[in-house]
Amino acid sequence: MSTKAGWQFQCSSSSCSPLAIVIVSNLRQCHMACLAEVHCRAISFHKSSSNCELFADISNQNGYLVSNMDTITMIVMDNTRFPA
Repeated sequence: MSTKAGWQFQCSSSSCSPLAIVIVSNLRQCHMACLAEVHCRAISFHKSSSNCELFADISNQNGYLVSNMDTITMIVMDNTRFPA
């Protein structure tokens, strides 16, 4: 996964809404939650609240990013999941 510290997804359309929001203890658990969900393509982890947003349909990944120093966003890199 590629990491974008200080950025979060900000979506005005339902095509970019989170697939799920889970509470986790740390970034690694958020990362693992995404990798365990076959449709997950990206996460936004909010450090202060421990909210982990899982995203499935992020067609314009960088176009939806806004600055937020409390958030770390990670995007699954194409062709890196096993099994595909």
